[in-house]
Amino acid sequence: MRMKRGIWFLLVFSLVIIGCQPKEQIEIVEESAGSGFLEVETFPSDAEIFVDGTYSGKSPTTLYNIPIGPSNIVIKKEGYEDFVGEVNIEAGKKAFLEGNLVLIQTLEETLEVIGVVEEELEEESEEVEEKKEETLIESVKAGNTVNIGNKILFYYDFSEEEFADIRQSDSDIFSKRFDSYLVFTRYSPAKIKTIDKGIDEIEKEDCIGIAGQFEYLHSGRSLCIITKENKIVAIGGEWEYTANTELTWKFLD
Repeated sequence: MRMKRGIWFLLVFSLVIIGCQPKEQIEIVEESAGSGFLEVETFPSDAEIFVDGTYSGKSPTTLYNIPIGPSNIVIKKEGYEDFVGEVNIEAGKKAFLEGNLVLIQTLEETLEVIGVVEEELEEESEEVEEKKEETLIESVKAGNTVNIGNKILFYYDFSEEEFADIRQSDSDIFSKRFDSYLVFTRYSPAKIKTIDKGIDEIEKEDCIGIAGQFEYLHSGRSLCIITKENKIVAIGGEWEYTANTELTWKFLD
């Protein structure tokens, strides 16, 4: 009998203790009103996106509930240089960011080319300069088109409308030819930027504020250039293979 009473006492005591335990705290997360959206596209796609150091998915994508204010964006893809940018998010509005990723190998090759070109310029004598003028290959132009031929490197001086496979002192940019695309490099203080528009569609507003140094140009896209003389030019075209490609260029001033 005493044992039964003891069991009942323990049972009642346990129920009292359980009833006195604090109830589980349930966290209620409310969506912040101070947020916006961010649409991210990259070339190439399927790149990892980090917003303020936090992994947020792969491109292309639209990210939601981004806190308002400036956000640091880093885009990563194996074999490519990291793309770093900053966007300003406004409440309830969508911001857009396009990342053109640069191949690590191609960037290194381009830097090597620049070094070689600069060394050659320093070593050139007046005799070499005269020889260069004699052997200058004028552009194959019809109106505002230029045939880049099958040379690996090609140079562009838009102010003088001179295009050749030998650099001139006032060249604005040069291109390095690969089978299906071109890599452009500017000569300071010229500036360049690839735009995802055909050469017939591109306008002056697309080229304002550009500040690139190395850019890829694929078929169907255009390259904006701000020349050394601060003129705005666009060049582009369509091709399957770059050899003997005819590029169309035009002033946008």
